[in-house]
Amino acid sequence: MTKQHKIKSKRLNRSNKNFSLFYFSILVLIVLLAFFARKEWKKNKDILVIANPQENVEADSTENQKGKEQFFGEKEPTKEETHFFMDSDYIQSLLLPAWSDEKRLQVVHHGYYSLGYDESLEQASWVAYQLSPEKLRGIHKRTDDFSEDFLIVTGSAHPDDYYRSGYDRGHLAPAADFTYSEKAMESSFYMSNVSPQQPGFNRGIWKKIEEQVRSWAIAYENVLVITGPVVKQNERLVIGENQVLVPDYFFKVIFDIHPPGYKMLAFLLKNEKSDRPLLDHVVSVDSLEQFSGLNFFEVLPDSLEMVLENEIKYDNWFE
Repeated sequence: MTKQHKIKSKRLNRSNKNFSLFYFSILVLIVLLAFFARKEWKKNKDILVIANPQENVEADSTENQKGKEQFFGEKEPTKEETHFFMDSDYIQSLLLPAWSDEKRLQVVHHGYYSLGYDESLEQASWVAYQLSPEKLRGIHKRTDDFSEDFLIVTGSAHPDDYYRSGYDRGHLAPAADFTYSEKAMESSFYMSNVSPQQPGFNRGIWKKIEEQVRSWAIAYENVLVITGPVVKQNERLVIGENQVLVPDYFFKVIFDIHPPGYKMLAFLLKNEKSDRPLLDHVVSVDSLEQFSGLNFFEVLPDSLEMVLENEIKYDNWFE
């Protein structure tokens, strides 16, 4: 090969190397641009998903839906989501409703249930307790030994207030829920846990609801129960020497706290005999709060409280 050919060959090789380096640089640049473009697209996509949750769930984008996603998802709840239902102090605070300053209630803890006694009614405004299958396997029978509650500083009603009144001494927290302890059974007959009920009501629809709650406690393992009277009439009917007011309505709220399917159900019934099915007496907890003047489960996380208290969903209760 002549010297001239060698020089020409070197120039050609150098030119090819330059072209290869150029194309390689272009390829690297394209890969880098694609990488950063994908990263930016993913970032924007994540922002879009957060801003528009309705594109990813089969419901509206309200706070209620966020609460449902957090507490009713298919995944098992985290310790942070469920720890408050395992804490006895939290359960106790959860059971105590809040009320307006217009109500003057004395809160009494009997160990087996708590109540808020309203002297103006001469009965509890609410009675609350926790119920589980273990508590329903007791052997202790009814005593029917009604007695005054001496923990009430203003004095509770007396059994004689109901004598020949035409009204039953109706339990707010039923005796059948306290068979697990002799003392618990005795305490269920304190007059602070009693309210005037029409016989047809107490022995009919009210008894059915009490039995239904016990069956739910067995099925769902851990429920909270809050019960109370509501007086609405301007012309108030009273009985006995202590002027015990006869309620117009009674309510019962049940909260299933066994994870992961938390749910609530509320009943509101007139103090009269009823042959209607239980479902006809179901109301939302939120509407019951407005009607009764009590605020239930106030210490719940806001998202969970909003979801549970506003819905009327009984399909998963009456399965």
